[in-house]
Amino acid sequence: RLSHLSARECGIGPAGAASIGRAAGQRPPPELLDLEDNGDVGDAGCEALANGLGGGGGGGYIVVGTAHILPDEPEPTSGRILVFELQEGSLELRHEAAVRGAVYSLAELSSGLLLAGVNNKLQLFEWEAGAPRLALRAEHCGHILVLYVQARADFILVGDLMKSITLLQWSAGELTELARDVNANWMTAVAFLDDDTFLGAENALNLFAARKRADAPTEEERGRLEVVCEFHLGEFVNRFRRGSLTMQMREAGAEPLPTMLYGSVNGVVGVVASLPQELYVRLAKVQTALSRVVKGVGGLSHASWRSFVNDRKTADAHGFIDGDLIEAFLDLPPRKKEEVVAGLDMTAEQLSRVIEQLARLH
Repeated sequence: RLSHLSARECGIGPAGAASIGRAAGQRPPPELLDLEDNGDVGDAGCEALANGLGGGGGGGYIVVGTAHILPDEPEPTSGRILVFELQEGSLELRHEAAVRGAVYSLAELSSGLLLAGVNNKLQLFEWEAGAPRLALRAEHCGHILVLYVQARADFILVGDLMKSITLLQWSAGELTELARDVNANWMTAVAFLDDDTFLGAENALNLFAARKRADAPTEEERGRLEVVCEFHLGEFVNRFRRGSLTMQMREAGAEPLPTMLYGSVNGVVGVVASLPQELYVRLAKVQTALSRVVKGVGGLSHASWRSFVNDRKTADAHGFIDGDLIEAFLDLPPRKKEEVVAGLDMTAEQLSRVIEQLARLH
């Protein structure tokens, strides 16, 4: 795994070893070489926190989560959280904290607070720079394996091995569960779209979005996340990151669309954009018209291909617009374009301009 503090410093954590390099071609410090040579230590998580633990007088901290991999254990029962400080081009080990399990994920909650997914627990540590040490302040149980952790302000999103996603809040010195998705999704990545909406990827190559039901009338309903979007992507997504592939400019005073990047195990990098309701409704009509005009390879229907399907449920795709299908409009001959826009409140030229503007997102 890769983590970075700036364009010049990066952390590298390959599976099977915990190692961090200053940059390509430079050797890591001796402390990390010792980890590489230890055959019983496998890296289970790597995260860079740029000055995130507070009190760093150098270039920031790199926090590494590890697991002790033993052949007679089905799951690791011990690991470590290592805190390195970047000082004038070298990494100095400032602290190591022993934990009871593999550190699968790390995330910064706020300055000085560190979230760690350790086996079936989400643990929150506070960095005490004077000591220096990590002090355990709170933990939340009830998971299978906490594989993915994301934080936004005081909200925390947990992606579980089997129990989909859970929304927590750090408040009044406690980790409180606000809501969870009751579906049994095997998660591969999670992300915040905004304070109330969350994006997830699961191991059957599907994407889904769920939202918090703060306006629900009963506490039981508020404790369940509502799935509002489902879509078969066809790629095994293992990372979401907020950002864009191109420089987005304001056009006619309109704000750029919020975008989320995803990466897959096949090396695919893609974009998920949050659309305004009016644009979404318009493109949904275009998508329906295109699916009648553009025939799939081998006669495969677009609706069947994009349906959300896993071992536990099957559902029609909803809430997502297929950008690949929409952009296929630009390659159609003029006669086919007129077929698509028949019945729509726009001309083929107007629709082409809208799609070309969206295509600039990637």
